[in-house]
Formats: sequence, structure tokens, C-alpha cells
Amino acid sequence: MKPSIYLLIALELSFFLTACSQNKISSVDFPATEQLFVSEVKPIDGVSMRYPFRVRKNDSCLYVMDLHASEYYVHQFEYPSMKHRRSFAKRGKGPGELLDAENIRLNARADCWILDANNTTLDCFQNNGDSLFQGIVLDKRLIRSLDFDLYADSLFIVPDYTGTHRFDILGPDGKIRESRGQIPLKKKDEDIPAPVYAQAWRGFLDYNPETGLLAIATQLGEVIEIYDVPGDSLVKVIYGKEGEPRFQYRGGYAVPDGIMGYSDVWIGKENIYALFWGHSFKDIRQNQSIEGGNRIQVFDLAGNPVKQYFLDRYITGFCIDEANGIITGLDVNSNQPVIKFCHGRPDPPSHAYR
Repeated sequence: MKPSIYLLIALELSFFLTACSQNKISSVDFPATEQLFVSEVKPIDGVSMRYPFRVRKNDSCLYVMDLHASEYYVHQFEYPSMKHRRSFAKRGKGPGELLDAENIRLNARADCWILDANNTTLDCFQNNGDSLFQGIVLDKRLIRSLDFDLYADSLFIVPDYTGTHRFDILGPDGKIRESRGQIPLKKKDEDIPAPVYAQAWRGFLDYNPETGLLAIATQLGEVIEIYDVPGDSLVKVIYGKEGEPRFQYRGGYAVPDGIMGYSDVWIGKENIYALFWGHSFKDIRQNQSIEGGNRIQVFDLAGNPVKQYFLDRYITGFCIDEANGIITGLDVNSNQPVIKFCHGRPDPPSHAYR
């Protein structure tokens, strides 16, 4: 049985503001909905993954990150044929090996950057190279970074889990250069420490250098924040029907007490896409929910709701070929996790990417 992300939440939470003006807050009411169906499933021969969690794509390759890898954290496939090219980022304690992988990003040279939260490093594997090219030790002032993205030239964006700010910009040496934003609480209990709020408000992020926008989607609750990073401004905070992350403050930690919210977010040239689960923790504790989400919420770049896609499979992560209208998702509940969605009801899914 694949390790659950719900167990991951409990482990991560154990490690460890002011309200926005009203004109920057929007409740979600999608003007349109659309059903998407799996059109293709590609068998991955010779590659075993325990929990495929992140997928990234460039013009020639697809990269899948295995969150709970037994041997390699990242698997590279030729695109669109999906022929396995290589596996890298070996799990282990030796030189050039990783203790953990939280997320992966590709730069313009198709080098793959990986966040190792246990080693507190950002590591780079060069394109077509299996060995570790560069490792950056993260600033000791950071509290266990769990996500990141590339920003400008050799800079990085990471969430701020101190609760003082929302995210930090790191230099090429891993040191904090700037801290931005605040947790968009509508009401704050002064008896709850700021780092506990940061635990509850853990968010998955994505930055698009072409638009200059950063999106943060909460793992608990239903909140998406949009920031103009070069302009150093908040664009909008979007509160969905489930609202802020709900939790109980126990023993210095935030214990989830609402829903599992978002698990991935992606900013394109035209829209922002966020994968929403919506499982209650009551159902999760009773094993009455399926691993993954089957809703992709779509907003324009100003944060206005555009539509909501309903998927016929539950996925943990996704990437989008916006120009060709292709959504590639990861179904952790299947032994063949890489799937492609299309508009309308297709013929039975084929087993080769066209």
C-alpha cells in the first residue's frame, strides 16, 4: 500500500498578520464547470514509484518526483513518447545522495533542482547528468522549508514558517535576502504563537517569471493568495467555501480539524490552476476518502474564478500544456500513475502518448 499524504501532514506538522483589506478578498463562485476524462494511460515499464507527487515538463522531457521513493526520487521520461530516460537523485546518506525530496523545479537549461528538507539543502542535477552538480545549504533562520520555486537569476522563493512573513527570497548562497507578505488571517488569536499559524497555513506555491506572479494554495482549508513579486504587492486573496485552515492548538502544534485542501498549483500565461481535494479529516480518519483530488479550479491572473474542472480520476499533482490544452496528472491509486486528460468523453483510454 502506498504511503499516504495524510501521514505526511501529521509528520510535517509535528516539526514545527494581519487581515487583508476587503477589496482584496473574493469568495469563489465558478461561472462554469466542465468534466474531464482520462484519454491516455502510459505504462511505465521498469520504473517503480511509491507515491508519485510532482510532475514537471519541458519541450522534450517529463519529470516525475516520487515523494516516498525507495531508491530514486526523480524519474525522467522522453516526451511525448514517455520512454524512460534515467532515474536520479538517489535516496541515501552518502555523498551526492538525498535524505528527502519535497519538490522539483526545472530551469531554462533543464537542470533539475530538488528541495531536500531533511538535509536543509537545495540540490541541482544537471541535464543529462546523474551526479549532484550543486548543493546550497539553506539559511539557518528558516524553519524546515517544504516547498520552493526558482526566482530571477540564481534566486529562490520559499515559504516562511516563522509566521512573521508569508515567503522569503533566498540568494544563490541560500541566505534570506528579503521577507514578504503576511498570513491573511481574518482574525488572530493572540494566545496562539505565529509559527503554529504558519503550520496550519502551509501552502504549495508556484511562480511564473513571465507574469511575475506567485500563487500560494493552502494544504488545509481553501485559500489561494496571489502576489506580484517584482512589484512587491498582494494581488488578491481568494477564500473558497471551506475558508481558512481549521485546526486545534495542542501541545504547541496545529492539529488539522477541517479539510484537506489543495495539493498543487500552477500559473500559466493565461490562468492559474489549483488542484483541490476537499476531503474532511473525519472521513480521512475513517478511511472513507480516496487519495488525491478530482477538482482543478481555474482563475484568471487577477484571481477571478473562470471555471472548475471535474476529473474522472483522483490525482496528487499535475502539469499543463496550456498551448495544446493537455493536462497530465499523477494517479497515486494506480500502478500506472501517469495519465492525460481531455475534454469530453473519449474512447477507452489508449496506452501510448500520441
